[in-house]
Amino acid sequence: MNPSRTRFQIRQASFHRRGGRGRGARQEAVAFTLIEMLTVIAVIGLLAALVAGLSSLTGVKSRQNRIKAELNLLATAIENYQADFGHYPPDHQVPQPSPVLVDPVTNQLFYELSGVIVDNANQRFYTAGRTETVTSATAKSFFNTDGFANARTDPKAPPRAYFQPKSSQYAEISRTPDVEVLLVPVNWPLPSPFPSPVQPSGSLPQAEQKRLRQLNPWRYVSTRPTNNVNSFDLWAEWVERKDVKILSNWNPEPQDKK
Repeated sequence: MNPSRTRFQIRQASFHRRGGRGRGARQEAVAFTLIEMLTVIAVIGLLAALVAGLSSLTGVKSRQNRIKAELNLLATAIENYQADFGHYPPDHQVPQPSPVLVDPVTNQLFYELSGVIVDNANQRFYTAGRTETVTSATAKSFFNTDGFANARTDPKAPPRAYFQPKSSQYAEISRTPDVEVLLVPVNWPLPSPFPSPVQPSGSLPQAEQKRLRQLNPWRYVSTRPTNNVNSFDLWAEWVERKDVKILSNWNPEPQDKK
């Protein structure tokens, strides 16, 4: 036997064996890496879904907390008003013989809680600083009232402001004439399967109709309230996903509107 030939054959056989094992090892490593990638992608997708769900839940809780905070502020202002006047702010009683019918959406809380100064010469009311005005005829037309209880005739001795709304907390429910209402801090969505609380006239421009349909006033009843029979009903309604929610001064937790 030729020793050199034998050594060559042994080395060649050893090379083929190592090469075979190497290719098999590389193929197994590639297959294992693909499985890892698919697993990671699945985990990322699951985490993304969880994050999206948590973000949505956070948004829901944030809206509820804002509404609840403003509800408490308004309820306190109304109670302070009652302590001074001996009655709660009047609501909007629709003119009809009987029974008593109240429009909870178009109410005069903005004027009663802000306080107004009477301008008898021009038959109008204006808030402190003359930032907002409303005529006597407009007050009668929109609220069925001849005036406001929280009013003074002397500009040097203005009425008490029980609630001083920021610009984002009220809006014009009508521009001609100018009429303000207090707003829930969540707009009514458009489009929506639920009717908007403010239904504008079809003769208005489209942009103005859209603005009015997005308004979401606070609801208020002090005449024969259904829930707080000895005081007043104050509540917010807003759209959450596919439901209308209610947060009120008779139930501290959000409820589905029935």
